[in-house]
Amino acid sequence: MDRLVPIFESDALPIGILVLIVIEAAVLVIWQRRNPKSPLGSPNTARIVSFLGAGGSLVAAMIFHRRPEPSPEGFAIAMLCALVVHLWHIAVLLRR
Repeated sequence: MDRLVPIFESDALPIGILVLIVIEAAVLVIWQRRNPKSPLGSPNTARIVSFLGAGGSLVAAMIFHRRPEPSPEGFAIAMLCALVVHLWHIAVLLRR
């Protein structure tokens, strides 16, 4: 367990999570565009980006919060972005 401590103390884990979110969004958009008759429904970039964007904003807030010298402004902006993107996602879902 002691070997994992440096991973949790650095920004490598949250940045890695953000990279995976971006990769997941790209793969889903490309896959849905190539398979429009898939069980996931017709291609809907807004649904994918709004869902994953809210999570990505929360991870960004975590990065600002866990810094040695936390940035309250960065944290507040990231949390505000998470709220706005989450509300956008709800609006996208209600339009279906």
